Amino acid sequence: MVRVADVVGGTLNREALKCIAPDVEAAYSRSRLYGDEVLLACVGSIGTVALAHQDLAGCNIARAVARIRCGPKLERRFLQWYLRTAGPQRYFLKETRTVAQPTLNIRQIEALQIPVPSLNEQRHIADILDKADAVRRKRKEAIALTQELLRSAFLEMFGDPVTNPKGWPEQPFGTLVRETQLGLVRAATEQSPDKQYPYIRMNAIRADGQLDLTTTTRVDATPSELKVARLMPGDFLFNTRNSEELVGKSAVFHDDGTYLFNNNIMRVRFTSGVRPDYVWAYFQSARGIRELAARKSGTTSVFAVYYKSLTTLPVLVPPSAEQDRYAALCERARHLRAAQLRYADVSDALCQSLMQRAFRGELNRGVVSKATQLLMFSDAGIGG
Repeated sequence: MVRVADVVGGTLNREALKCIAPDVEAAYSRSRLYGDEVLLACVGSIGTVALAHQDLAGCNIARAVARIRCGPKLERRFLQWYLRTAGPQRYFLKETRTVAQPTLNIRQIEALQIPVPSLNEQRHIADILDKADAVRRKRKEAIALTQELLRSAFLEMFGDPVTNPKGWPEQPFGTLVRETQLGLVRAATEQSPDKQYPYIRMNAIRADGQLDLTTTTRVDATPSELKVARLMPGDFLFNTRNSEELVGKSAVFHDDGTYLFNNNIMRVRFTSGVRPDYVWAYFQSARGIRELAARKSGTTSVFAVYYKSLTTLPVLVPPSAEQDRYAALCERARHLRAAQLRYADVSDALCQSLMQRAFRGELNRGVVSKATQLLMFSDAGIGG
């Protein structure tokens, strides 16, 4: 069954698809897919669009997903691109009805006006946007690959911590720590763009261990608070309170700006000979994840990992020289990832520009040629 959560960024996340019993599917056979539809989220994440391909024929859709089959005068790839532009997205937002959660009904979808140029022109536009989107996706995949290479390098250099094939000594996490500090408490009313200092909240620590500084807000702080809560390059950040799935996230701060952090984050500084990038990678390993899971406690909505329980978490400790080698690899990966993110931003902007021009009738051959050259140039930059 295809749910709203499966419709992500113009594609379907096939790995997340759920199975339902045959008798349940048979009862809802009228919402069965043929494999040639445009799918539109109409509850919750309103306006998210994806194509259903032939491999999904026979699957069913949840009530929160609308199935759109195109007539003979409409190319479905053209339609899905048009639905992702600003105009239709504004329309969906305006027409949304909110009770328990945002909802769009079929009549509102059917009332949307769409341009219908000739089929050849529709296919021409769809082909161009498909190619631009392929480059954009390649960039995202390159970023993910960089992260995966770091995981592979960790296992190659240190072995799997579950079995510890290289026989590294084991120490409790608490013995590796020089100091810890929780961040500053700041209510939402104390956060605004005109405040002095960027303020890292727990959502900045992503589930994959990356620190996303684009999500920061800003707060004021006294000199004494600044002295206590200012981050320094190499600080290990640990999310102490969150949902059961997200608590225990960690990242390493590598910026040189003046950043403060939230009270749901604990800053950890290690003793000499212990590299934060190594501990971060260890926490991302299968054994690290298992040990952290065993230390989570809480209620239905809020879980915590308390420092007292964290101190007993066993950590394999290779020689500092080996940790240094891995830290140097992490630094190179950070520089590469930063370049990849810049190129990804360029690709996203070019795709958006092409989409807007396409549906304004401005996608002439000269514009397409120039955009293609820019995409090719930025793609070559990643390879370098």
